[in-house]
Amino acid sequence: MFSRREFLKTMGGAGILYTVRFTPSAQIRSNQPRSQSSMSLHEHLGSIGCEATDPKIDYTDWIALRPDRFVSIFTGRTELGQGLKTVLTAIVSQGLEIPPGRIEVIMGDTDFCPDDGPTVGSSATWFVGWGFWLACGRIREDLIFRAATSLSVATQDLEYRKGGIRSQGSTNDLISAFDLGNGDTVLMEIDPKTRTSRQKRYVDLEIPNVNAEQIVTGQLQYAGDVELPGTHYAGWLIPPYHPRLTRIQGPDLEAAKSFPGVKVVVSDGRRIAAVADRFSTVHKALAQVRATWSTPSRPKEHKVEEEARSGGTLQAIHEDEGDVNLGFAQSDLVITETYVTQYTTQAPLETHTATAQVDPEAKKATVYASSQYPHYGKWIASEFLKQPEYSVRVVGMPAGGAFGGKTEPPVIGEAALLSKLAGCPVKFIYTLKDQFQRLGTYKYAVVVDITTGVKVSGKMVARKIDIYQDVGHGTDDIYAIPNVLTKNYQAQDWPFDLAISRGTSFVQDGFATESHIDMVAHALGMDPLKFRVINTQHAAFIALLEKCSEMIGYKDYQPGLDEGIGFGIANHGGYQLGMVAAKVKVDRDTGKVTPVRICAGFDVGPIINRRTATVGVRGGITWGIGYALHEEIKLDGHGPQTASFYDYHIPRFSDIPEIEIEFLNYHDPHLRPRGLGEVPVIPTVGAISNAVYNAIGIRFYSTPITPEKVLKALR
Repeated sequence: MFSRREFLKTMGGAGILYTVRFTPSAQIRSNQPRSQSSMSLHEHLGSIGCEATDPKIDYTDWIALRPDRFVSIFTGRTELGQGLKTVLTAIVSQGLEIPPGRIEVIMGDTDFCPDDGPTVGSSATWFVGWGFWLACGRIREDLIFRAATSLSVATQDLEYRKGGIRSQGSTNDLISAFDLGNGDTVLMEIDPKTRTSRQKRYVDLEIPNVNAEQIVTGQLQYAGDVELPGTHYAGWLIPPYHPRLTRIQGPDLEAAKSFPGVKVVVSDGRRIAAVADRFSTVHKALAQVRATWSTPSRPKEHKVEEEARSGGTLQAIHEDEGDVNLGFAQSDLVITETYVTQYTTQAPLETHTATAQVDPEAKKATVYASSQYPHYGKWIASEFLKQPEYSVRVVGMPAGGAFGGKTEPPVIGEAALLSKLAGCPVKFIYTLKDQFQRLGTYKYAVVVDITTGVKVSGKMVARKIDIYQDVGHGTDDIYAIPNVLTKNYQAQDWPFDLAISRGTSFVQDGFATESHIDMVAHALGMDPLKFRVINTQHAAFIALLEKCSEMIGYKDYQPGLDEGIGFGIANHGGYQLGMVAAKVKVDRDTGKVTPVRICAGFDVGPIINRRTATVGVRGGITWGIGYALHEEIKLDGHGPQTASFYDYHIPRFSDIPEIEIEFLNYHDPHLRPRGLGEVPVIPTVGAISNAVYNAIGIRFYSTPITPEKVLKALR
């Protein structure tokens, strides 16, 4: 890898380093000060539409034209399987007309890359990626100016082509772009929100995944693959109750400390950790610990809807337009329903993992981690070690999975501290039980009360929504309703933490609102698609409706026995439009719901790399299938019961139907790419719920729609 430091050593001889500073008005970040608890960052990252800046972050990336004729891109964002490295390569390759094989992307290493925020909500593509595209245009202009100065000709007589400067209309380079610098550093400010009508048009060249060879040959390393001389392993003794509520009473650690192969056993009053020469030894030693644990004062039974409502206080009024009471009075039909969603978690197959090496004499620490935000990991490690941030290096590994769960992984600090205590490198790999129970972060179960008033013509007049334990994402900017009132209620303080997972709370609200839309349409005796067309707020939605209904064959559809088609639409953050059409089959003997076919359309601006986008959409739809039909964290009042994928069913290949995907660009086509990672999840859940209703005539008001629920309803 050609590091920034190595490049800078060549400065003064050749090459140019372009520093691309993104204007703060364009950045999407939280106001999270680093003096607060790292776990509270989740609360701030949830609102993807929040345009606030953190003064501690550079909002700067680098593009280096190297003297060896290669281009290096440096970004603090990380690659965790979403194809970001391919996206950035595709953008800069086309922007500078340099072959992809001569472009290197250096990511997520805090010693080499700037702190430009976390890799969340597709912002790396539509913020950093599109900023690079605009920067490439400015770089070309700068190189033409440099060539004109060097050659003593007018800039209008020159053009940039394929990494060189040539006379207008010529096919021969007068000078290479890589020979135009003398170790210069050029600062440019870019606003990625810039509209592209006057910019060079991006055309997807569909380059293959740049990590493909490393992936299939096993060379791409996960955090757990890092091997350092003398590495030991670490693990937790998991409390039997909610970790935040549990305290250890009188632990006896002596037997664990004397267990062969053990280096360290420590307790902080809430948890116990061990370090040993083998992973298996760690857990054998922890089994020797003798301790009693405080019992939570909460009731043992956990009633999701009752607890979500209990103690709920008004947190915010999300929407307030017109007069809903007057709207209801003017309506021909008023319908009220309640929907309830389940607790879920990100459930990455790669659990939280870090390998740390601490040099206590030099007070230096290096941590290799699966992380969406390595620079925040520096702060976490520095807090655990009580060392300044500059003494910590975090390397974000190029493989893994996160889905919102690794913006602030505590394992970075835990591995660092245990390495310091043990005096050797420590590899900390969470077990699945650690991931599900000790980490204790869940996407909240949500209760949504919806009342809608509508005219017999199909026009919605008023809608009132009360949401418990949620912030109201996804309820607005889809349908044009003159009178709306949406209130968000914050329930009591839960003994677990909020998991900002793929789609944030758009997923829960989307299930409720899109299910309710179908029920209102059916009550009017109106086709659900026609009802949406009458009420949609954006004309681009109509194009998506037409495309998806055409793909699924809705016009001439003759449903088979216990088979149905359903639709769902979503607007993620005001700029990502999506629609899903789902066909399902319901088995009355087993209660199993089987998706047969899913067709999806998305309007998200120019597609940078169709292959990467398609893979991401398939993953998002698969996630939506899991949320609709399978996934659920089982809780009682004292703690989580889910401990592995045996009792947390994520979709297998056998659960995934044929999926057809189309991309449109009607909604503000001159705008930059608008992100695609989260929006496929949201309409999938409502589409499946509506398809089940159309198949058997029974509405399910809670997720997941399990075989047990279906059989109970049928009987």
